[in-house]
Amino acid sequence: MNLAIITTLGANAGDNFVYEGFKNLFPSKLFGSTFLIDKIAIPQNDDYKSLIDDSDLVVICGTPIFYKNCYKNKWQKRILEYCGKIEKKILLFGVGSNFRYSYHGTIEIPDTINDRNYKDFASRYDKIALGGFIVREKYCLKFLKDMGFMSVHQIVCPSFFAYDSENKRNERDLIFIIWGDTYWNCAFAPKEILKKLIKLKNILQTKFENKKLVWVCHDIISYRNLLRYTHNDDILVSNNYMDFFRHYYRCYFAVSVKLHGSMLLASMGVPSLLVQLDSRAAVMEALGEDYMYPSSSVDELMGFCEKKLATMEEYRDKINFLKNKYKEDYKKLFARLEFI
Repeated sequence: MNLAIITTLGANAGDNFVYEGFKNLFPSKLFGSTFLIDKIAIPQNDDYKSLIDDSDLVVICGTPIFYKNCYKNKWQKRILEYCGKIEKKILLFGVGSNFRYSYHGTIEIPDTINDRNYKDFASRYDKIALGGFIVREKYCLKFLKDMGFMSVHQIVCPSFFAYDSENKRNERDLIFIIWGDTYWNCAFAPKEILKKLIKLKNILQTKFENKKLVWVCHDIISYRNLLRYTHNDDILVSNNYMDFFRHYYRCYFAVSVKLHGSMLLASMGVPSLLVQLDSRAAVMEALGEDYMYPSSSVDELMGFCEKKLATMEEYRDKINFLKNKYKEDYKKLFARLEFI
């Protein structure tokens, strides 16, 4: 089976973590050729059409496709239009939402009653989705079911399987502060969160003198902006997402504003503190994990860190159990799908 996979190429390592998880989950016997289509480039030319023509199935995995005014998004409109025209199925594999989040923790789900565009938009997916909507968090599930869509299934984000090996106690000499300021729908300034993380980093450095604390940026824009506050040699950044795997293996603990940073670490059995910036953070709930709010004080954030650090052994056991459980869930899911 030839797959046309919609992702971002070289722009955000987190999307590549999702792709690695998808490859580890999708039945190997079904893999043929894989065509990666850069969703950023879709509105610029028609190159994606020939790749879709050569594929048996289009895959959108781990991407937030529902958010405020999502029906205006150019790459989604073009994919839906073309796949609908040629009757090509789309596998929505652990897709999600990106709904606005207030400073104190309230998720703002779009008004689908007074704005019918949302239902019309989702209906276009519903007509060509293989196996319906396979979503990764509760807000996306609620969004679709409230509009009357019944073929909706919630499952853990595929990024949980980005590192799909036994969790071993490797030498872990790094503590990460995973930063990104390419926010979509935040109701507050990123600088407010950055100031707290700088203070938290200093506290952790004092507590763990034998560990090196480093900033991690999954994209170049965040890296360039972070340079205003720290030195170049204190930041891990790369255009090759496999470089992140090599360094994530060495991570002992992390504080993160990037969901897929926390998910990649979770796949390696490493706990982290995730600060919620939008509805995507709810993905962590599938791991039985909490997250903190932007309004949390530095003392509250540090208290969360200490709690996680005190239960690291239990965390690894839990992650190994959940990996086995969710892998079986995915096997059952694939068994139900009618592939071409």
